[in-house]
Amino acid sequence: MGRPLKIAKSLTKDIAYNNPGDDSKPRVPSGELYYGVVGGNVSLSSIQNPITSTRVRPTGGSITAEGDGFILKQKAASKFLVSRLDASAIDPANAVVGSTVRVVAVGDTDWASMGAGKGTIAVGMIFSVEAASAAGSSGTVAECGICTLANENDAGLTAGNMTVTYTDVGSSAVRLKRFSNKHGISFADAPVLLNYFNIRDDTIKIGGSGSAASPNTRDLVQVENPDLG
Repeated sequence: MGRPLKIAKSLTKDIAYNNPGDDSKPRVPSGELYYGVVGGNVSLSSIQNPITSTRVRPTGGSITAEGDGFILKQKAASKFLVSRLDASAIDPANAVVGSTVRVVAVGDTDWASMGAGKGTIAVGMIFSVEAASAAGSSGTVAECGICTLANENDAGLTAGNMTVTYTDVGSSAVRLKRFSNKHGISFADAPVLLNYFNIRDDTIKIGGSGSAASPNTRDLVQVENPDLG
């Protein structure tokens, strides 16, 4: 499946892709060859640098219902570390040993004692809880969970599953079975190239011979995101 999904880090410093422009303006890069998507907190998403939307139903934390979420890290081709977008920050004293959390507020919490290591602690840092914090500190965390891509409907996700959707060349919504930062495969086992933006061409040359076993084009599809749909 190629390289793991890139994760946007912030509004000012990320590893996302740039907006290639619209059909009436020059594109970057030229030739309409732009493609690729990123994960990360969708609250950082913008028209210039969108971030992939997802529905998640994590397990193991205090929030186990389905809701909008975002991808924190790719664990396998179909498995991701995710967070509910509305996951409430909790007191580190209530963190469950063995669970994965992300730092929401640093405060004066003894993060090293919880398993976060001895380096600099920053908002967004993810770590596995080795021990709950002592009561009374001012830091907070949000729980994370691991979900697997599924071909399920919104409001019908089973526990531990998630969905990422793209719009195909016929404007139909399709669930991804697995994907990386550029390539995806649907549950119908159709390989696609991933993109956020509307473009004039719906196929991209990929260098094959043109035979059924070695196609020389691949459909370019638009992945769902908060800013461009």
